[in-house]
Amino acid sequence: MNNKELSEYLKIIKRSVDDFDDPDSARQAVEAVTPAAGQGNARAQYMLGRYYYTFGCDDSARYLCWMERAADGGNLKAIKFLADYYRFLCDDMEPERSKPLGLKWLYRMIEVLKKKADKGSVSAAKSLMNLYVYDRPDDMTEKEGREAALMCYERLIEILRAKAERGTAKDKKNLADTLSHDLGVPMEIVSYLPDRMDEATRIYEEISTDKKDGASYCDLAQTYSREGNEEKAFECYMRAAEMGYTPAYYNVAAAYLDGEGVERDFDKAFEWFQKAVDSGDTYAKLKLAECYKRGAGCKRDYTAAMELYQQLAGDKSLKRDSFVHGVAEYEIGNMYLKGLGVEMDLRKAYDYFRRAASHDNRAAENALRNKKFRDFER
Repeated sequence: MNNKELSEYLKIIKRSVDDFDDPDSARQAVEAVTPAAGQGNARAQYMLGRYYYTFGCDDSARYLCWMERAADGGNLKAIKFLADYYRFLCDDMEPERSKPLGLKWLYRMIEVLKKKADKGSVSAAKSLMNLYVYDRPDDMTEKEGREAALMCYERLIEILRAKAERGTAKDKKNLADTLSHDLGVPMEIVSYLPDRMDEATRIYEEISTDKKDGASYCDLAQTYSREGNEEKAFECYMRAAEMGYTPAYYNVAAAYLDGEGVERDFDKAFEWFQKAVDSGDTYAKLKLAECYKRGAGCKRDYTAAMELYQQLAGDKSLKRDSFVHGVAEYEIGNMYLKGLGVEMDLRKAYDYFRRAASHDNRAAENALRNKKFRDFER
């Protein structure tokens, strides 16, 4: 059997295990890959272990045998399975026996990840860092786990620096993002990390100088903003916006609206929010509605504000963005409550506040406590 055929059979087994799908094909695939597993193929051994574990094999020795053979062959997924199995899933063995086995395989997983990280694997360094924080061995204290995680972070930075030195702008950005955003770093150790914003800023400056594109200038702007240099941040956002990089439109508008890094100018804020809305920015539509409601950069127009809020509240494409729905629904409820551009209607106000509260809008939750709504069914 060649590698392509083996991979196809393994995919069939994986689909069956993940989705409980097509058991007949899975059994045939199991028969087909068993010889390869017997000859030492760790991928096949691991999938056989998963298959027999998933489909109710009463004989634990059967799936553990394949898992242990795969783990001995260095298969990281099999090693993790055994570490988790003996620590959390094994109910047919006394803790005195299962606990040492779980610890053994957990340390084996650490050993494999360390070797991968030493060879320059970013994912291995991140996995180790998270393991020491969230899944450290029982014989390791929280402080020891944190110190080990911090060492893994330093190794991660070393790997990313090496890639950035010989790689592309994307590699440089990955390094800068990790230095400035702490991407992939457990929150529990973020406060212990050294401040490397200067290095991140320098890298973003190099990228923006080399590439001269809107995305790079936005990255640089965010870095300046985190440093508290709002003037430079605005300059970079404006440069990105002038290049036609639409995600920067909102930032330019917000800076003019709040007077951050530039003199407050409601007219320009309104202009840039409108540009952002025209480019499809949902959050800008919320702010444009706010401008109409406040009369910021335009004549106060409650009708226009209500129309925008209604559009957002009824936009089914925003299903995953409960924040936007919640804000829009709260604002509609508030306008009905106060009679802003519409006839005052407590029933509609109450209904919209309830909808907003279902989207975790705290202001709406507080509004529902208003005595004016005490006669409505809760």
